[in-house]
Amino acid sequence: RANDAGYEAYAAQIKNEEQDIVLDNHEERITKTEESLASLEVRVLNIENDVDGLKIKIQDIDGKVSEILVDYVSLSKKEQQSLSSSLDVTLSYSVNGTKVIGNRVTGFTAATGTSLKSDFNADQSFSIGEDYNQSEIQTLANALIATRQRIKALEDALRLHGLID
Repeated sequence: RANDAGYEAYAAQIKNEEQDIVLDNHEERITKTEESLASLEVRVLNIENDVDGLKIKIQDIDGKVSEILVDYVSLSKKEQQSLSSSLDVTLSYSVNGTKVIGNRVTGFTAATGTSLKSDFNADQSFSIGEDYNQSEIQTLANALIATRQRIKALEDALRLHGLID
């Protein structure tokens, strides 16, 4: 029996040594795993910070997009749009490909005198006899003055709109 007990003790010692090796391997793996987890925890925290920063940027962008949606001029919108500020156009304004306003025409000298913006009869005819009289000439002169005043009013409007200088 003493031999059996000695053998069992020896077998138990070998088993303990094998288990010590396994435990050492486990401890080493657990230590490495804990180090990896700590590193991953730092990376997760960094990612969470990045995500929080991106959320703030998205909120800022969302606010800006909302502002744009409320106050923008669309190239494809069909209904009437409004522009509150001035618009600087390099060449011309066109409607359906047809130029309606282009560069300012220069070289005009401003007319002087009175402008006529009130109504007048563009179809008015004048009767003139074979022998001109002062009254007929005066009527023609007054019509000519009214026409020139209307031309000046149109010129003033073109100048005010910036179409001529």
